[in-house]
Amino acid sequence: MSTTDDRARGLMVGIAAGNLLGITVEGRTKDDVHHRFPNGMRDIAAKPGFPDDDDLAQSLIIAEAAEEGPLDVEDLGHRFWEWGEVNGLGMGNLTSQVLALFGGSPPRRLGCGTIDDVRQPRGLAIEDASRKAWGGKSAGNGALMRCTPIAIRWRDDAVALARNSVVSAVPTHWDARCGWSCAALNIGIAAALRGETMDADALIAAVEEAVLASLPELSRYGYEAGMPHSVRIAVAQAASLEIDEIEFDGWNLGFTLLALRAGLISLWRAPDFEQGLRAVVEAGGDTDTNGAVAGAVLGARFGIDTIPQRWRDRIAELREGRTPLEECADMLTAARG
Repeated sequence: MSTTDDRARGLMVGIAAGNLLGITVEGRTKDDVHHRFPNGMRDIAAKPGFPDDDDLAQSLIIAEAAEEGPLDVEDLGHRFWEWGEVNGLGMGNLTSQVLALFGGSPPRRLGCGTIDDVRQPRGLAIEDASRKAWGGKSAGNGALMRCTPIAIRWRDDAVALARNSVVSAVPTHWDARCGWSCAALNIGIAAALRGETMDADALIAAVEEAVLASLPELSRYGYEAGMPHSVRIAVAQAASLEIDEIEFDGWNLGFTLLALRAGLISLWRAPDFEQGLRAVVEAGGDTDTNGAVAGAVLGARFGIDTIPQRWRDRIAELREGRTPLEECADMLTAARG
């Protein structure tokens, strides 16, 4: 039986497994994926020589910040800007727009730059940049894909977990559906890390209670009491579907609520790590992001030892010379005090 620490390591390695498995078929329909892989996706086909993709890279940014203490919107804005300058691989459209407003010009996405290459941002404050790029409508999945390490750091403190989950979204994803999605996913993951289960009704109640406790601060970012109706619907849909019924290849591939469904279906319906992750990735759509979200959840549920060894070996090979993801998980666990 997996320990809490094993599940935390599974979460971090699971992000990479899902991201790297999914990147091969990003943007394809479910039918396309099945035509290309009639026997299913068994292997990580990503090529070496590249920096971490945005899903994993931004998750590591969040992990590093969370290890140091409660998250801060302005600090995260600067961390994301630095990443956009020296790496930027796979950066989403909304994040790119926000960072261009924050920096005064687009981040350079050097791929393999160094901290010495980073220019100082000279644009809007990060909150203003995020709000302006949002424009009252955009609710992409870029915040959800990176938020899951927060569940390790604050797995036993629902209020701090919800607060930091929302704050992690604000620098690039102003829409409240994004922050609520992060809080919902992470409270579900935290239960899994503790070896507990939480059904849809209990999850909604726990998230609403935890966010309410932080509203004096979160209201400045437009948050109000009560989970938005659309987020409630996404949670309920995830609870009602079977793993083989899922599809993510509709017109709005990068919508936060689709990625939330991918995560919660993995929390409630997946029989094991490999079958669950393959089901999500083979459903098409924004497969690298949905895969990263599902991989984190499945790793937290089942533990690192359930991740196929061939995937773990491939991840280590592709990330040679970088901090092992297991160490990142252990550092977050140690930071809990």
